[in-house]
Amino acid sequence: MTTIATLGSHCALQVLKGAKDEGFRTLVVTERKRERFYRRFKFIDDFLVLNRFADITKPNSISFLKKRDAVIIPHGTLISEVGSEEVENELHVPIFGNRNILRWEADRELKEKLTREARLRSPKTFSSPDKIDRLVIAKLPGARGGLGYFLASDAESYRKNLKELQRKGVIGKNTPVFIQEYVVGVPVYFQYFSSILKNELEFFGIDRRYETTVDAIGRIPAEHQKGLLPSYIVVGNSPLVLRESLLEEAYQMGERFVDAVKKLVPPGMIGPFCIEGVYNEDAEFVTFEFSARIVAGTNLYISGSPYFSLIYDEPMSMGRRIALEIKNGIESKSLGKLLT
Repeated sequence: MTTIATLGSHCALQVLKGAKDEGFRTLVVTERKRERFYRRFKFIDDFLVLNRFADITKPNSISFLKKRDAVIIPHGTLISEVGSEEVENELHVPIFGNRNILRWEADRELKEKLTREARLRSPKTFSSPDKIDRLVIAKLPGARGGLGYFLASDAESYRKNLKELQRKGVIGKNTPVFIQEYVVGVPVYFQYFSSILKNELEFFGIDRRYETTVDAIGRIPAEHQKGLLPSYIVVGNSPLVLRESLLEEAYQMGERFVDAVKKLVPPGMIGPFCIEGVYNEDAEFVTFEFSARIVAGTNLYISGSPYFSLIYDEPMSMGRRIALEIKNGIESKSLGKLLT
């Protein structure tokens, strides 16, 4: 019997609860320090307890997962703690979705290439801090929820902030930094599900991220804000319902993204993904990121989002939607199309 497995972090609870609701056995891969927490939930059948998540690629871990006919559901922790290269070349266990695209998510140059192919409006990027001529946001590689991001308005402020974060140990001296124009507006995160079995794109939901300390600075009087270095570490998510007149563009962006992935990263986009960006003062959507797997914002919708309620007549989380796709793949003898 197929077992649905995922790393114990990020959105594991909704993934495993959704899998159990669809009749699958479930397994959490957890670090020892988190084991007690996941033991609380009766819908988790099995545990692979590791000292660190990166140990999932070790032979004993691979053997453990294969004996249970496990299918791994990837999320951000798999990228940040194991690494896209290790997932691509060393994690010899079936993964739901296209494991090759995880490298495109982690690599800034590849990410930009895919964004351009999808014809998504994007902010200006800067190859050198000396070329900064406007407000920018500096980002680190990987999927660590905004850790180490900072703002700068010129080369001097960039180097000052970079040096401060290096002093604190947040950024290493050789860590690559991606410099991108900061677009002022409402941050919006679109969640999608691409079903290759139905050849259909489903719009799942929308969320906003609550980030510390940038979302808290407004509570401090202006005279006390000077000298504060805002951070962008995601601590939670809040739901958003979009103006209906903007929804058609949201669908079109998702469809263009799916077409671009099919062209550049065979076998294409399988399952959940997210397009992240900002609505500016002209209500134009500017894309600054994508996530090529389930995102934590879908944790808002364990009982279903307003948009998925337009498609399904029963509670449907993104975790359950993934399990349903795997179930349909098994029943139609098409499971191989969903796994890499």
